[in-house]
Amino acid sequence: MEQELKEVKESLEYAYAEVETLKKENAGLKKSDSETKERLAKVEEQNSALNSRVIDLQARSMRDNLMFYNLPEREDENTNNLIHNLLQEQLGISDAKTIKIDRSHRIGRRTPGSRRPRAIVAKFNFYPDKERILANARRLKGTGIAISEQFPEEIVKLRKRLLPEMKKAREDVYHAYIN
Repeated sequence: MEQELKEVKESLEYAYAEVETLKKENAGLKKSDSETKERLAKVEEQNSALNSRVIDLQARSMRDNLMFYNLPEREDENTNNLIHNLLQEQLGISDAKTIKIDRSHRIGRRTPGSRRPRAIVAKFNFYPDKERILANARRLKGTGIAISEQFPEEIVKLRKRLLPEMKKAREDVYHAYIN
């Protein structure tokens, strides 16, 4: 019986030692898990900051760009000439040919069978020219042609979400606009 008691005691000591070892391992894993969560939170914060910076840089690179919608599309067209003609004939900008366009092109691929013309993006050399065109864009009302600023996709989505709030503010007789 004494031998059995000794074996039970040794077994309990071994089990106790195992439990202590497992407690230490568990504490180490908890600490490691906590450190990993902290690092993950830091990486997510840095990722968010970098994403914001990328969007800001995209917006800055698009600062001099305008989008032209519903301009008739032809096979071998020169989009610069198309824009200059629109500016002169429909916006009444007499010196339209002197407005320097760095580059312009249609956006996306032509869809066979689609009758809707693709939008044109144009990068203007001088910011004041872009602003003058935007200021005269209201003259296109009723023509089906439209001009707008180009923004990164994330900003476009945000502006879409804010549009109903702006309209409500205008209904409440506030001078509201999305900047």
